[in-house]
Amino acid sequence: MLTYVLGSSLLPATAALTAVHWGMSAQVGAAGHERGGRLPAAVLAAALRSLVFALLILLTLLMQGAAAGLPGALAATSAGLAAVEGAIFAGIGVAVAALVRHRFLRRLLGWSLAVFMVAGTVAAASFLVPAVRSEEPVTVALNVVRAADGTPVAYDCSGIALGTVELYRTERVTWLATASPTVVFVALAGELSAGADKLGWLSAALQQAAAGTAVPCINGEPRSLDSPRLPLPVLGLLLQTGVAAALLATAAAAARRRNPIQGA
Repeated sequence: MLTYVLGSSLLPATAALTAVHWGMSAQVGAAGHERGGRLPAAVLAAALRSLVFALLILLTLLMQGAAAGLPGALAATSAGLAAVEGAIFAGIGVAVAALVRHRFLRRLLGWSLAVFMVAGTVAAASFLVPAVRSEEPVTVALNVVRAADGTPVAYDCSGIALGTVELYRTERVTWLATASPTVVFVALAGELSAGADKLGWLSAALQQAAAGTAVPCINGEPRSLDSPRLPLPVLGLLLQTGVAAALLATAAAAARRRNPIQGA
């Protein structure tokens, strides 16, 4: 069971790292000395290899789950996310290869960026938590609605001051950790109730960190059940896609400057 859960959690990150390598290799092989001239073809080639890898992940995890008598929801979630992460990180690898000509520097930059997004963002968010400690005024909460674990999810606020409390505004740094494929998977497994008995508590902790402190009525601000909330998996994928898109756009612009006729 532990192998199944750990494998499901870590394989999307493995797919992301592998896709960066495949992306850099595909761009160098497809464009040759005219780096940046065939970005879409290189991204597609690396993404297809990542798709095959995701299928292998699915088959492997399904066999592990069947052997342990566990449902295949985690396997499907992990494999599906691995395919998406593969496409995104393939774009990052292609862009880095198109921008950096020197082989050593290309690999150094590509792998450094990939490792930072996979693991460094989580470490950075953790280290930044002490920096978001603050003292905020609190008022009396009314009509409090609580989740099953007792966390207040909706409430009205009165004008009666209770004083100030020391708290950590974790919502200001949690977004950074969502750039990690592993964090995206844990949050996604919780959203889809895939293996909720194994990862649900961790997903709930992530959601609580993203929502901020559990103390209601900070600065007299109420909260309703229909308050807008961007799901953590969506936020993470948007961040990753934004990085890939920015790098690819920069690589395409650099290619047009180097070869105006081909870039036209």
